[in-house]
Amino acid sequence: MMSKSWFNRLLLSYMPIFIIVVTFTFFVFFQLISEQGRKEAINANSMLSLQAMRLIDTSLRAIDNMVMKESINSKPLIDFFNSKEGADPYVNISAVMKMNDMISYYPLIDSIYLVRYDDQVVLSNATNGHIGTYPDKSFIEQNRMSISQKWTDLRTFRQFSVLEDKKVVSLVRGAPFMTNKKGMIVVNVAAGSLQRLVNELYDSKVSFIRVKDGAGNELLKQAEPVESMRVYADYKSSYSNWSYISGFVQGTFIQTVSLLYNAWFVIGLIMIGAGLAWMIYISRRNARPVEQIVSRFSGYMLPLAGGRKNAGRIDEFAFIESALDNLTEQSKQYQQQYKEDLHLRTRNLFHQLIEEGTALTLADWRREAERLQLPAPAESHSLFVLEMDKYGEFCSRYSRSDQNLLKFALRSITYELSSRFGYECWAEWTASSRLSVILFENGDEVDGKRLVQLCDSIRGWTEQNMKFTISVGIGDPAVHLFEIAKSFNQALDTLDYKMVLGENRLITREDMMSQGQVEVYSYLGIIRSAAHAFRKSEQSWNGQLDDLFSQMKQGLLTKDEIMNIMNYLIYSLGRELSGLGKECQVMWETGALTNLTDKLDKCHSLDEMREAIIGEMTELGNTLADSRYNGQHAGIIMEMRRFIEAEYVNPNMSLEYLSEKFNINAKYVSKLFKETTGHKFIDFLIDIRLNEAKRLLAETRRPIQDIAVEVGYTSAISFTRVFKKVVGSSPGEYRTETQR
Repeated sequence: MMSKSWFNRLLLSYMPIFIIVVTFTFFVFFQLISEQGRKEAINANSMLSLQAMRLIDTSLRAIDNMVMKESINSKPLIDFFNSKEGADPYVNISAVMKMNDMISYYPLIDSIYLVRYDDQVVLSNATNGHIGTYPDKSFIEQNRMSISQKWTDLRTFRQFSVLEDKKVVSLVRGAPFMTNKKGMIVVNVAAGSLQRLVNELYDSKVSFIRVKDGAGNELLKQAEPVESMRVYADYKSSYSNWSYISGFVQGTFIQTVSLLYNAWFVIGLIMIGAGLAWMIYISRRNARPVEQIVSRFSGYMLPLAGGRKNAGRIDEFAFIESALDNLTEQSKQYQQQYKEDLHLRTRNLFHQLIEEGTALTLADWRREAERLQLPAPAESHSLFVLEMDKYGEFCSRYSRSDQNLLKFALRSITYELSSRFGYECWAEWTASSRLSVILFENGDEVDGKRLVQLCDSIRGWTEQNMKFTISVGIGDPAVHLFEIAKSFNQALDTLDYKMVLGENRLITREDMMSQGQVEVYSYLGIIRSAAHAFRKSEQSWNGQLDDLFSQMKQGLLTKDEIMNIMNYLIYSLGRELSGLGKECQVMWETGALTNLTDKLDKCHSLDEMREAIIGEMTELGNTLADSRYNGQHAGIIMEMRRFIEAEYVNPNMSLEYLSEKFNINAKYVSKLFKETTGHKFIDFLIDIRLNEAKRLLAETRRPIQDIAVEVGYTSAISFTRVFKKVVGSSPGEYRTETQR
């Protein structure tokens, strides 16, 4: 009985040890969960800062790219900076309309104004005046000399003197874009707009986001004082140089959980300390072995207990983890909804279909088409591209609004005619002059004839009802998803041959295959020969160029290949004319080269190119001829030329012979002859002799020795060597080939 009582007492004595072990186990468990929850909170908060930074940077970068593009391409803005005060008032109206369009397209923009340096005029989307009276004068003067490439820090801006100041960040771009000499474009984004943009990402009662510019100014207003905020993430944008700081607001549910966690941590430490003290007391009281065991166990547990900072309950941290996951998911959804509106998502899907290498799947396409209310993927698809002919003339003839209206009409008639032919249609402008179209077909076989009829109907309607024409490139049918991009590229490839095959027509793969392609290098010999004849003032160059364009018209060449041939022709002319002296070279580089390049850029067919090149070369040839024959010694050199043409059979004909004959220094004769005629003396003499030799070889059976003597050579060996070097074959081979 005593033994049982002792056992019960011993068991009761060691019960606190059991409680301590269980408590310590729960403490470690809750500590691990707490650490995991803390990391999840930090990661979620970091993601919130990154999402806010990327959202603002993307919006500001889009505005930056738009301003740069409009400053280069927008005619109203260019006209404003090129005009003066008191000029056509429509210039200012067009510029204001353009600024309003920019503000409508990007709602973040608060205001835009233009500054023209020449007459100190400031034009905004709401008013105009001079720099001296404009409320933002100091900012204009500060940025006029050194235009920054980044967004400014937070500043005060006032549009009118009667209005209150507004906090904005500004982007300054010079005009023109590269020189910045004519003026500047200033775009202001209100801090309040950025506030509304960021507020959609989080709940201000739970967390916060602070944005500071490069100078440390707060860009966003905070509902809570800074002291009540605890920072968990701090990022700096490489684009705007702004800092993004985020964390949780103290006093919220998260802070309450943190306080409960701290209370549990204190209770846990007290319980562990009390348990350790009780265990030491029991161990000392009962037995030394127990004391030794408890001592070793306590020595193991004390470092673990001292290394812990927090404790908590699993339900609370599970709730925190769930709340942060929900917050992160909502942040992603808000960003996605803001990133793309319906129109941009539609165009993005279209480009994913026609671009090779995209990761789009058929299920993704079907799901996105359903969301955007687009035609669902069909069994097969046909692609064709409508390209506006002479697009440069179209842009110069119509205003921007008229261009958009005519393009809308072309797109609408494409939808209407496609519906009449029984097709579902999806058309998007993939370039400024190209409307790309996907037709959806559900059936066993693709009806190619019906597709051609549809395309020809669109072309014919445009020709009859519009003031421009179109060319249509048709690709092969696409059965599989990856074949859509291939078919689109085929349609684009067919349009590359428009310059050869002609405008205002359909171009199919069959049209390309029916034409015989000719290698580009086969035309280079004709070009070199024509340029050489032009340098010599021989009229044969005109006929050679006619042959060149006739052969190019018969061959199937792309626009790039044709332009490469024309560039080689320009290069050959420049190289040949560089040997006619400095005066001729200057005449080519300053006048003819520029005119010829400009004319070729405006040509849309081979016939237009032929007329431009032959006309410019004819004018240049006349100018060179006048320059040659009006020189100081032109009379003497022309007399020498006639003398050489009459006495070329004389074997003693040389520069020294001419020097004695005309009493002029031999070196001076060579220089004047080259500058006046465009030929070296020896080349001129050899051409005359070999042309006569060719005639005798072709028309007579006389021996080569006799022909050599008759054209001015003392031996057949020297005659044969010169003939083979210039002609490329021996006199005997030339005679045999000519007779054959």
